[in-house]
Amino acid sequence: MSSPGAKGSCLSQPMVKSVLVYRNGDPFFPGRRIVVNEKKVSNFEVFLKEVTGGVKAPFGAVRNIYTPRGGHRIRQLEELQSGEQYVAGGREAFKKLNYLDIGETKKKPAEFNNEVKPVTHSRINVSARFRKPLQEPCTIFLIANGDLIGPVMRLLIPRKTLNQWDHILEMVTEKVTLRSGAVHRLYTLDGKLVQNGSDLENGQFYVAVGRDKFKKLPYGDLLFSKSTIRRPQG
Repeated sequence: MSSPGAKGSCLSQPMVKSVLVYRNGDPFFPGRRIVVNEKKVSNFEVFLKEVTGGVKAPFGAVRNIYTPRGGHRIRQLEELQSGEQYVAGGREAFKKLNYLDIGETKKKPAEFNNEVKPVTHSRINVSARFRKPLQEPCTIFLIANGDLIGPVMRLLIPRKTLNQWDHILEMVTEKVTLRSGAVHRLYTLDGKLVQNGSDLENGQFYVAVGRDKFKKLPYGDLLFSKSTIRRPQG
């Protein structure tokens, strides 16, 4: 006896339909999901009121419901198919549009924007990173030719000065004291001649040489003692 009662309770459950409704003639409205519960929506007039509140169309109250492709007019709740799409209209005639493509069309620009924005944002950040070092001076450390006892001097070279090699040598002369006088050449620690400012590397060590020859010595031994690095005055 319990089985028929259970069946009766199942059959008595209200029918619920879910439909997607577009605005008549509106190619930008993505559609609004309307849930039709026969317990609350007892007839077609009540359904039209539900749709009116859902789509909030500029033409006001919804008077007619159409199929999206052929514009066939729906007149009864029983004609609505759950999961299908419909077009809500007022007193005006049905306007033929590709309603079923509206949702897809609106998604595409969003996906395109999501792809472009990170690239644009990233491009700005990267360019800012590269601009910042260009504004900072090039820092090099100098050792006097043949001098393993004297201090290592730090020199800050403005980026705009890197293409003025003679001026760089004058700046080095002011920092490093050579017995032979002015500095005429710079070498790497292993004896490679540096010929212009573009060859200088930020944070690297160089040997300042006058008119005499480069003296190949273990300059690298100086680097083990941090106390030998003296910050420039002024």
